Amino acid sequence: MDIRVLRHFVAVVQEEGISAAADVLRMSQPALSRQMKELEEGLGVQLFVRGNRGRSISLTKEGRVFYRRARQIIELADRARAEVHMHDEVEGVVHITAAETAAMNYVGRAAALTRTRYPRVSFDLHDDNGPNNIERLNNGLADFAVVIQPTDMTRFDHLSLPQEDRLGIGMRADDPLAACSGITNERLKDMPLIVSAGTLERRDLSGWYALPTPLNIVGTMNLPFNASCFVRNGFGYMLTLDHLIEEEPGSGLVWRPLEPPLGIRVSIVWRKDRELSRASQAFLQQLRVIVL
Repeated sequence: MDIRVLRHFVAVVQEEGISAAADVLRMSQPALSRQMKELEEGLGVQLFVRGNRGRSISLTKEGRVFYRRARQIIELADRARAEVHMHDEVEGVVHITAAETAAMNYVGRAAALTRTRYPRVSFDLHDDNGPNNIERLNNGLADFAVVIQPTDMTRFDHLSLPQEDRLGIGMRADDPLAACSGITNERLKDMPLIVSAGTLERRDLSGWYALPTPLNIVGTMNLPFNASCFVRNGFGYMLTLDHLIEEEPGSGLVWRPLEPPLGIRVSIVWRKDRELSRASQAFLQQLRVIVL
């Protein structure tokens, strides 16, 4: 499959039409339209739902799957092209995909030490939840993933990061429960909760103090900032780790830990069967010094 055609396909999606994409790509509209038709014929599926005269398009279900993979292939191709032109000195980009956690302070400190020693090393950060982080790591889009345990470690080497994050509840500062020092299971069971997809998949609350009833889940989230806007406007409560919501005066939010406490461990992982770049090795060396 021609990487150039994939780039053109991604441009059509991002520009939301053949005409606009052809202008960006500086090619004729008929040539681009023909190229997309040939791509669909080669795949044996319809990728686009077309509007009038190619001016408006949307993706089919198959098109959405292909768009996601096309972007990953392009990213890998660009990384491969950059890496083969690297010299013997330690340089290049370290790609880290991570759950949001205060343990990223250790990762950030190691990155800073790496940059001090090797100024030609830079870092690409991708924030996401657990399953997506593991997928990016497995697909070669990331060198490291920062994940919340438990995670299946069969295919990975790892370092445990020293900090244990606590689970708790983000709420409005004027909520009556803000006066509590902690949130017990009796209070938790009736709360309308926004929870992360990772929390549900890992079953973080499984067995926690004999939680008696299913949770009242009214929303799910990927990362906490947008969910905190829902909480601030009275939608519900947010089950999240400490240090991830704004609690400064005037923010309108506070966080209270679960009671009894429930701690979450965090690790940074990388593939056992994949050789790390010199830049990634340098970063890992600094991280080991910090956490071991």
